[in-house]
Amino acid sequence: MSRALPDHVATFCPAAQGVLWDADQPIPSQWGLATFVHKSVPIIGQVQGFVHKSYSPVGYGDHPRPRSAHGIRIYDDRLDRSISVTHMHGLRDLNGKMDTPARADQARRLLDLSQQVSEPDDLRIVCGDFNVEPDSETLGILAGAGLSELVTGLGFTTTRNAQYKKPGKFADYMLISDANAMQGFDVIYDPEVSDHCPLVLRT
Repeated sequence: MSRALPDHVATFCPAAQGVLWDADQPIPSQWGLATFVHKSVPIIGQVQGFVHKSYSPVGYGDHPRPRSAHGIRIYDDRLDRSISVTHMHGLRDLNGKMDTPARADQARRLLDLSQQVSEPDDLRIVCGDFNVEPDSETLGILAGAGLSELVTGLGFTTTRNAQYKKPGKFADYMLISDANAMQGFDVIYDPEVSDHCPLVLRT
C-alpha cells in the first residue's frame, strides 16, 4: 500500500499477530488497520486504542477478535480549520450483526477515542466497517453524540457489491458532526476492489 501511495504518511495499528498459511507455507503476520494521510496535510494530533479486547501477541484467536481504532487530527489550510477522523474495523460476531453488549461498549470506546483527539470547534468524522445493521445500537450511540450518519441518511441502499454473496447489505458507515460542512458524499460501486465499497467524503 505504501508503494502505491508514495506521497502519503502511513500509520499501521496492529490488533494481533500470528501465522497465516499459503497452502503449507506459514507466513508470520500482523493484522490490524491503517491510515494514510497525504504528506501535504499536517497531522496535529493522533490517538490509538482498542475498542474490543487488547493486543494479542500470540495468535489471532477465536472470534470476536481484538479490534483497534485510530484517530487523527489534521489541519485543513483550505478550510482554515481542524478536522478529526477516527475509524475502526468493528468486531465480527459469528452469530451475526445484531446488537450485543460488546458492540455497545465498542461504540462507546470509539466515541471516547474520537473525543480524545478532537477539540470543540473541530469538524469530527467517525467511520469504518462497523459490522452492524443500520438500526443498530452502535449507530444510535454515535447519533446521540451529535454525529449524522451519511450512508443511509443520504439514501444509499448498500455498501456492498456483487462480490458479497451473503444477506445483509450494510457494514460500512460514515458519520459527521456538521452535515453543512459536507461538499459531497458517495459510495463507489465501480470499480470493485473488494466486497466492500469505498466511501468518499468531500469537505
